[in-house]
Amino acid sequence: MHGQKRAEYKARLLQPDTRAKLGSKAQQWNHLSEELLKQRRRLFASPPPLSDTVTTTEGAANGGDAAAAAETAPSPEVLLALTEKMLSVNPDPSHLWNIRREMLVYLIQSSQPSAIDTAGDNQEGDDNNSSKPSTLDIEAELKLTAHCLQRNPKSYSAWFHRKWALAYFMNGTSNQEHWANMKSILQSELELCAQFLQLDERNFHCWNFRRFVVGLLGSCGGSDVTTTSENDGEVNNANDAPSTKSAVDNFTGSWLAWMYQIEDEDKAVWMGPQISQNACRAVGMSTSCQERNNRAANSTTAPLSKIELEKIIMNEWDFSTAKIQDNFSNGSAFHYRSKLLPLMLEFRSADDSPSSQSDAYEAISLARDEWDGIVLDAIFTEPDDQTIWFYHRFVVTWARRNIVSVGNGDGSDAEVTEEFEGLLYDMVDSIQELIDVEKEDSFQGNSQDRHESKGAKCKWAYLGMHLVLSTLLELKSNDVDDEDKTELCERAKECLHELIIIDPDRRERYQILESELI
Repeated sequence: MHGQKRAEYKARLLQPDTRAKLGSKAQQWNHLSEELLKQRRRLFASPPPLSDTVTTTEGAANGGDAAAAAETAPSPEVLLALTEKMLSVNPDPSHLWNIRREMLVYLIQSSQPSAIDTAGDNQEGDDNNSSKPSTLDIEAELKLTAHCLQRNPKSYSAWFHRKWALAYFMNGTSNQEHWANMKSILQSELELCAQFLQLDERNFHCWNFRRFVVGLLGSCGGSDVTTTSENDGEVNNANDAPSTKSAVDNFTGSWLAWMYQIEDEDKAVWMGPQISQNACRAVGMSTSCQERNNRAANSTTAPLSKIELEKIIMNEWDFSTAKIQDNFSNGSAFHYRSKLLPLMLEFRSADDSPSSQSDAYEAISLARDEWDGIVLDAIFTEPDDQTIWFYHRFVVTWARRNIVSVGNGDGSDAEVTEEFEGLLYDMVDSIQELIDVEKEDSFQGNSQDRHESKGAKCKWAYLGMHLVLSTLLELKSNDVDDEDKTELCERAKECLHELIIIDPDRRERYQILESELI
């Protein structure tokens, strides 16, 4: 357990009073589990009752007489009450959440009139179904999962149920009032994520859920049915959205369903679905392709304008910036930022018909902003933290890919390449300054004592330097007469030689990298 020694924790468990309390709780849990499974078997073993029956929901939920509950007809409400009671104690068992979802869908689908009832205008049937929910009680599910996540903020099952509840409720109808209400709920979810990440900024479950919420927020559509394009002043209608967009995709947390304004080749870096389509169909979110397509065609939502799309992405970009500034070791924030970086490039391309050269300049500018604004401060603050060095590697390789797309495909455009080389040389100077400072502080005494386990903090700095130098050598590969190539190659070899001393366990890897420089 966190914050306490294992020996003390085990000793406390062996105390008689503690053992008695735990044994009593275990018996209560087993009793509720048996009652839950028995009620479920009875519910599906026979057809549903023709009329509503009196249930003992409250009594079962409060641990009442199980025998009295067993004498009554099976009731989904009893099962929901039991799952709520058990999950409030332990939110981890996934089978309990499965049963809860099963009962929620059962109640909602049983409240919908059948074709026979509709044709015959069966008023009695309508009266019977009036007490049953026709839509998911989203507030109740969000309240339950919030309570469960307070007990265990890293419960996989609780986070998934919260995703499912939002997606199922969003799938319920397509009128404009529903979408406005959904946007309000999703904005509250983003605020909740901020609160959870304030308590534990590296809770990857919460970061993943935040990306899911942003995916649903984009699927809610724009603020107006007709939106004006900022670039050409033309009116875009909701029908301008691509016809290949599946309605099911809108509710899986995927960003692909609403990012249709970006070029297709850039979509590989976006967030994919977090709920599979098969899982959606299994719980009634998609009964047939025709039904889903009809609902999408009749939807009153408008596609996001580029301004609205940029607002969503910029909000996430600023949020990741704040979290990184709070803690440079936040790997989840850096990962999210790496996904947003290509989208930021799209919004910074101001030309109506951007060329590959203009995009390359913007990519270099964005990479420089990341280097000057975040990476440089982070590596001097925590030089031995690998998180920031991995993000530095990503920024360099990402910018390099944009440079390769210029000219004839090998990065030979002189002006763009020169601009990128300027950034790389700035990185070399700064990293060398960091290495000099760290060597002065750490490498005192015998040179053979420069081992990672003995306090050497330059390993990641040397790896970063080797990356930058190797990238410069790649850019200069076509320049046969370039005098800097020899010096760059020697400096790269020096980095690898130092790494062999600092990190001898990976000696062969560094030797292979050195052979590739020759």
